[in-house]
Amino acid sequence: MVNGNSHGDGSEPVDESRRTFMRATGAATAASAVGLGANGAAADGGRREIDRILDELTLEQKVGQMTQVAIDDLGEGFGPETAFDDHDNADTLGDLFTELHVGSILNGGASGPTFDGEEYVAGLNALQKFNVEHNGTGIPFVWGGDSLHGNTLLDGCTSFPQRLNMGVTRDVDLVEAAAIHTGNEIAAMGGHWIFGPTVDLLRDMRWGRYFEGHSEDSMLLGELAKARARGFERNGRVAATVKHFAGYGTPNTGKDRAHARTSMRDLRTRQLPAYRRALEEAKTVMVNSGAVNGKPAHVSHWLLTQVLRERFGFDGVVLTDWDDFERLISNHEYLPDTESGWRQAIKQGIEAGIDMHMCGGETPPTAFIETTIDLVESGELSEARIDESVRRILELKRELGLFETPSVDEGEIGDLVGGARDVSERLAKESLVLLQNEDDALPLSGGEEVLLTGPGVEDGTPNRFLMQHGGWTLGWQGIEDGDLTADGPRPRQNTIAGELEARLGDRLTHVPTEFRAAPYESIFENFDNGFFDVTDEQEAAIADAAGTAETVVVVLGEGPHNEGFGDRDKMRFPEAQRDLVELVDAETGDDATLVGVVLAGSPRGTQETFEHLDAVLFAGQPGSDAGVAVTETLFGDYNPSGKLPFTWEANVGHVPQFYDEYPPRQSVGAEDGTVQYEFGHGLSYTDWEYSGLDLSRETIGKPSAKTSVTATVTVENTGDVAGEHIVEVYNTESYGSVLQPHRRLLGFERVQVDAGDAETVAIDLDLSTLEVVPGDVPGHRRKLVEPGEYEIAVGDETATLTVRNAGTITDPEPMPGRYDIDANGDEDLDDVMELYRRIKRRER
Repeated sequence: MVNGNSHGDGSEPVDESRRTFMRATGAATAASAVGLGANGAAADGGRREIDRILDELTLEQKVGQMTQVAIDDLGEGFGPETAFDDHDNADTLGDLFTELHVGSILNGGASGPTFDGEEYVAGLNALQKFNVEHNGTGIPFVWGGDSLHGNTLLDGCTSFPQRLNMGVTRDVDLVEAAAIHTGNEIAAMGGHWIFGPTVDLLRDMRWGRYFEGHSEDSMLLGELAKARARGFERNGRVAATVKHFAGYGTPNTGKDRAHARTSMRDLRTRQLPAYRRALEEAKTVMVNSGAVNGKPAHVSHWLLTQVLRERFGFDGVVLTDWDDFERLISNHEYLPDTESGWRQAIKQGIEAGIDMHMCGGETPPTAFIETTIDLVESGELSEARIDESVRRILELKRELGLFETPSVDEGEIGDLVGGARDVSERLAKESLVLLQNEDDALPLSGGEEVLLTGPGVEDGTPNRFLMQHGGWTLGWQGIEDGDLTADGPRPRQNTIAGELEARLGDRLTHVPTEFRAAPYESIFENFDNGFFDVTDEQEAAIADAAGTAETVVVVLGEGPHNEGFGDRDKMRFPEAQRDLVELVDAETGDDATLVGVVLAGSPRGTQETFEHLDAVLFAGQPGSDAGVAVTETLFGDYNPSGKLPFTWEANVGHVPQFYDEYPPRQSVGAEDGTVQYEFGHGLSYTDWEYSGLDLSRETIGKPSAKTSVTATVTVENTGDVAGEHIVEVYNTESYGSVLQPHRRLLGFERVQVDAGDAETVAIDLDLSTLEVVPGDVPGHRRKLVEPGEYEIAVGDETATLTVRNAGTITDPEPMPGRYDIDANGDEDLDDVMELYRRIKRRER
């Protein structure tokens, strides 16, 4: 090859272009050749080769590389001859590559052309081979998909707990282990790109994607997201995606893809830092489908260039979300629904910083490709800007080793699907939160007569497992979108009913109540993410069994859902579930124990229901091993340790309230009763006490020079049960030039302590969480840790950290674009001169 690389076996280099080599040999033999793989060629040589390939591409081929096309719902198989019926601009899948030169494909909605792992690998390999041999460039495509809590695209998969559950665990290493397995499985499937982690700060429990978030705390969110990105990419064959950049999780109406109104101070201190942490690991970014302060994120030069590229130093691929150039017209009404409006959507998006457009169900790939080509040919968009994006896309493919090895071994996937059971089970257990436990109602002794009831059947078909997995599981809106067939597909799973029956035998009475998933019902038709009912026959059976039951376990919660279809304006349980709890309470004896198990991806349930229950276990959506996790926790085989990663508000009328809000949360004197469970709440079967809180340094001269302090504290298990405990360190009091949050999480650590024993825990405190944007309302100054005294607390134990001088830890510059006086997107000498002229005019 012209870059001087050899074959790797000592032979002389071959003087031929990369694309000629790929066409001549085909994908199947590419692994034996030296090419642009990250491990095969020197980095400089790889970049030179990319430059040469870029020089040889036509404009049509370049824009094709910037195009990603969804290929789900294809019917049988997905070979090059498979009909492509989603749009009328390509008759077959093969045409996408031979005619349109498409550089990327994706599975939309967690549904692929097949749910069978071996068929998937064979199909993707064959399609890649066809692409490389016939696309005219020899450039492999990059495949992407939503493998968001495991590779939940294949039958028999391990469905890890949802992202909200991961936030409960505070277990960064375990969360990363789950991500490593997911990345390995995607790679073995022939895929290359995971559209995760989700790094959107949770602010509003009405939001339909609440279950996809990790936490309302920026530091915790960022650390978990960084670990997941690192895990996805561990094998070197898969790219992670930070999404949705930025501000997607804070819509002011609680509705998906809605406008976020936020201050510059809040954006810079609370929201952007989580993305920045995750960007330390991830190779790609997906853009916020919404708008921030009146500007759609897809056309925000400030977000995508000044912040992401220039300030954060990100040099990877930036991808739109599903059909989001079209949404500039249809959703945001930012541009008119005309040919000119469509042209402006593409032009402004690419100029803002978009590298690749995701063509979903509304955007034919030709609509993007032909318009982009015309924009360049007409001089409205420079080809140099196109080259920037294509170079990033080719570099991503090189880093993933696709030029060297575009195909994968078809024999590996079978050993991985359904694996990582120990990680999944452990993660499910750690993700359970014991919300209340009056008079030590839990754990159960194991000898009780137990009634299990609650949603779990539709037309005679058991379906409660829909609630334990949630969305993005073998379907966008949950398993088969809730419309279950007899033969699947299904994740690997155990269920609450199955595990209780295995433990209790004939001492278990199970009376499931009616539940029909409603994944495509709008908020105006259904607030409950499902239709729930208790028939007369079920009511009679429940009343009969409740009269003799010593314990009643009531499953409560919501059906699977996603995005706008999951938006809601009520967080109380559906009426049928509320009535069910009252029925059980009325029909059981005074000595009976009533336990609620909540399967939901959001804080579902209010005090009006919980007051009828002796104990409540929030299980979230724990995935494949929900049955084992819940059952072993109910009977004390596992001691719950999870802590809420969000504030459980008492009423949607108080939304949004988050734990690190500026005081006061509500008007003075009206705060009581607005929060049901605080951020960090979580009970245990034992008791914990802290003592001896100490800081490695009590005084810091300048935070920019010393960014970390270690807190040590002794944790004693004063009860009778061994267990794990999450130790959290907060800043609970501080003062400065602007309002300070009620609490700020500085660090956390898990510790295992036997009954009666104590452990001393060392926790590194991240002082960047103390940074504020000083100054007045605009919030444009550089972030600082201001001088003063900061109270550091672990439970009731407190210490004082004194900061003598102001210092910056994460960003020494003022707001990006602060000195772009002429608003042209650059901060340069012209801005200095313009500022000078303005000052001179004011002096006259």
